[in-house]
Amino acid sequence: MRILIVDDDYVSRTKLKALLSMYGDCDTVPNGELALEFFNNAHSESVPYDLITLDIDMPGMNGHEVIDKMSEWEMANEIDATKSAKLLMITIKQNSEDIMSSFRKGCHDYIKKPVTQSNIQVALENIGLMKNL
Repeated sequence: MRILIVDDDYVSRTKLKALLSMYGDCDTVPNGELALEFFNNAHSESVPYDLITLDIDMPGMNGHEVIDKMSEWEMANEIDATKSAKLLMITIKQNSEDIMSSFRKGCHDYIKKPVTQSNIQVALENIGLMKNL
């Protein structure tokens, strides 16, 4: 499984990479702009990501805006929805509006920080990625 971890906090990126590396190959980026660059490059090289984790609150482009841009690209390039990356929001934000907004944008699951191996595993099971491992 190919995984892209997007979080502006170095400690969070490092912890997520340590937790997710047992499930696949992980790339990490500190912002939404680089996330889109990695996303586009992965598609152009015909090795798209299976899972993309996003933080909501990042400087520049936030997680919701990244999802919008990725969705726009997939629609413009006629990517089959079954071949799209699963999106996992991982953030400190815990209010119901942020959670619901994430799901409306197309997020497949939502984890509140701090992240543990257990809640990562539950999220991967919820979005159907554990059966592929």
